[in-house]
Amino acid sequence: MHTDFFSYYSPFESQEVLRRWLLHSYQLRPAFKEEAYTWSYQNTSVFHYEWLIGRNYWMEGINSSLLIKPLLLFYGLTHLLKGLVLIEDPCYPASVEVLAHGVTARKRKRKGYTFMDDEIKIQKRGFFPHFSNYLFHVEHSPGEKWKMKELLLLIEGMASLYFKVRGTEDLYEVYVQDSFFTIQTSKQIQREDVESFSKALENINIPTEHVTNVSDSSITFKVKSINNDQKSLLLKHNDQFYLPPSFPSKYCYLPELCIHYLLLYNLSMICRYEGEWWGEVISQQFSEDFPMIKTYLTIAGEKVPSLFKSFFV
Repeated sequence: MHTDFFSYYSPFESQEVLRRWLLHSYQLRPAFKEEAYTWSYQNTSVFHYEWLIGRNYWMEGINSSLLIKPLLLFYGLTHLLKGLVLIEDPCYPASVEVLAHGVTARKRKRKGYTFMDDEIKIQKRGFFPHFSNYLFHVEHSPGEKWKMKELLLLIEGMASLYFKVRGTEDLYEVYVQDSFFTIQTSKQIQREDVESFSKALENINIPTEHVTNVSDSSITFKVKSINNDQKSLLLKHNDQFYLPPSFPSKYCYLPELCIHYLLLYNLSMICRYEGEWWGEVISQQFSEDFPMIKTYLTIAGEKVPSLFKSFFV
């Protein structure tokens, strides 16, 4: 049975409806209000074809072989984002700098290489920092690095699989009792960790009041009451809470479309330029990377289209 994951976009397949929607969007933004008619006429066909191509890439990607799926999904996502960014930046692309990906992948280390421990680096300029800023008002530090396991654990539905594949060895255990928040780690806690842990918790709306106890391997904060919404930001396995491996250095808000862009970018680069490694992982199904990659691509295929829906409401 064919599922239309972009059914919400059906009215905008008419370029006239799309033009009126763009006009209304520009009129709501003071910086573009005076030239709203000009921008809407100029960008309608661009937006239309970006989304026409992007949706086709995406649907082909969903139905394609796992061997080429990352490539099609990444191209599809890029076209969809390039159309959408025109709402907040009608001049896009104003320079060649914003045409680059905006992220780079490190060179592969064939011996002992694993996808989950691989990382990518965010560049100062390029499409990724550009759309992150314009669409989500998120600014990234040049050189900021993300490991794939850090990104995968931010995707709903991936944590339970991660626990089965890798266990909890590289995660921080968390104990919540009344207004006390204890972090247990296998690493020795240093004095500078107190401030970084506190700041990271504030980034997810768990403000700390003061430290009540510090030992070599644990630290306890006095916090305001923790509700279920805040607990949902923690990882949970067998009734035990954990903090992800990105804690505390990058434990902050990262929009889900940004997460998918980074993951699909790296997977598409591996698919294109690391054919031997990619072919072995997909065909032999031996590595622990295989179930993580396969499950992620299935989740992304169904979830990503819905993340654009709110822009058209």
